[in-house]
Amino acid sequence: MRTPLLILLALSLILMSCSGEDGDVGPQGESGENGYHCWDTNTNRSNDPEEDTNDDGEWNNLDCIGMDGLNGENGINCWDLDADFMNDPEEDTNEDGKWDVTDCQGADGNADVQKIILDLNDADIYFSILELAVPELTPEILQEYVLLFHFEYVSIDASSYLPLPGGLAQWDRSYNVAFAPGFVYIIVSNFDGSDTDPGWLGEWDFLHITLIKISALEDKGQTAQIQKALMEADIVIEDYKALSPYFGKE
Repeated sequence: MRTPLLILLALSLILMSCSGEDGDVGPQGESGENGYHCWDTNTNRSNDPEEDTNDDGEWNNLDCIGMDGLNGENGINCWDLDADFMNDPEEDTNEDGKWDVTDCQGADGNADVQKIILDLNDADIYFSILELAVPELTPEILQEYVLLFHFEYVSIDASSYLPLPGGLAQWDRSYNVAFAPGFVYIIVSNFDGSDTDPGWLGEWDFLHITLIKISALEDKGQTAQIQKALMEADIVIEDYKALSPYFGKE
């Protein structure tokens, strides 16, 4: 039993004797060579005449800028519809004898606002309901357009307008609108709605129908264009509350 113990003790002494103290830090190594300048194309570390590429008598980063590339081919002019690089007569779209950017301007956009004016004297009257034939109101139109209605009263000085549905207390009348393909119906009641058959007074002269295409309403960029078209149609949009939902107003 003593022999293994002696062997282990001897190995321990040997291992301990192999772990000496750390030595001193060695000397710093030599610095590496400097790199080459970008203009030193032959890497001889000399400023050779041919390496002063811009001929300014200096050797610096400006000598490392490459030459401009070749110019690309000229593009097609906007009026050159057939891309033949020729000014063809039909490409002078404004017929001013010149071929320039004014020939590239398209026609003014259309906000797709239409207007129909109906003479109320042409209406068929059934008690308190007026029926007006409007062949322009096809099923397709009713699917694709929003319809706005207003009455017009013509006087010597100026016209007066009433948006529909609407009413006037002084005349004790209220007006609603219904429509179907080919027809518009004006439904008359007294102002508070308690009398559904008060009769038609005949005080209004015309019915205006404004049609706005739904796709135009969905395009917020056309709002100003639509408003302009409505004003050109003699609709006072500031007073026309029926327009508010279509322009995002409260």
